Amino acid sequence: MTSPSVVDLLYHLGLLVFFSSILQLLRFLYLHLRPTSLPKYHHGPSPWALITGASDSIGRAIACELASHNFNIVLHGRNPSKLETVRSSLKKACPKREIRIAVADAASPDWRSAVDSVTKVVHDIHLTVLVNHVGGLGGLVKPSLKCFEDTTHDEIEKLINLNLRFPTQLTRALLPIFSEIHGPKLILNIGSIGGASGTPYSAVYSGCKAFNHVWSQALDAEMQYVTQHGIDVLTLLVGEVTQTAWNKAVSTVTVPDATTMARAAVQKIGCGRAEVVGYWAHDVQYYLSRWLPERILGRLKVRIMQRIQTDIGKSK
Repeated sequence: MTSPSVVDLLYHLGLLVFFSSILQLLRFLYLHLRPTSLPKYHHGPSPWALITGASDSIGRAIACELASHNFNIVLHGRNPSKLETVRSSLKKACPKREIRIAVADAASPDWRSAVDSVTKVVHDIHLTVLVNHVGGLGGLVKPSLKCFEDTTHDEIEKLINLNLRFPTQLTRALLPIFSEIHGPKLILNIGSIGGASGTPYSAVYSGCKAFNHVWSQALDAEMQYVTQHGIDVLTLLVGEVTQTAWNKAVSTVTVPDATTMARAAVQKIGCGRAEVVGYWAHDVQYYLSRWLPERILGRLKVRIMQRIQTDIGKSK
């Protein structure tokens, strides 16, 4: 017969688990249903937002979202014609907004010149928002997804420049500009769930995103408790998204398109956390994945990436 002390212990453990689950559910609902705090960063006579990697995909969609919230926009990318197309689209949708273009190849080995090209465009504006979106595979790896042992030396270098070196160095170069501006500022780093757990067929990309993941957390702590320049840092973890430069598959409830993802990203601004999963279905998937045994999760990720490979092939 079970002693009363053991029964009491199990009862209180059950209550603890129950209330912990309720708390997690409430935090989940608050995160994904609360209104954005983006207006906090809309101050001064003419606030601007810089979005890197704004030629396509989530970066372009975030630029559209910020322009619709009355921010002037600096579009960064490496393809001038694509940037002009995005600028024309934004001017048509938001004719009162000013739009600038910063052309720089983030994958270039000459990252100093790339960073300088961007800082020259923003040195004279009231910059209150930086979105570090540039990254991904960017057409640098062919095929887009392949094993690490098949990745060439040059591909690895370009992936590191694009996903790690350029956003890190650009952020460092922009901090003096941010610190001179009075009022709240925001650095929004677009990360990847793959950086939190590692994704097969894109090992270098995952490793770069893992760096960004930890670097962003450290940067936020410094901004909040050391330098205190009024700069908020938010890392947004993203899962699979369609209608991007390399994934043209049809979107679903669990796999959003770039526009839906961008709206979810903007909605998370000011949520009070340093890191969040941007889209509700990705958040559920990420939470459930952490309960799986490591080997089972590894096999599952391989199958998912193989399915994505197949979808990419069909979309071409």
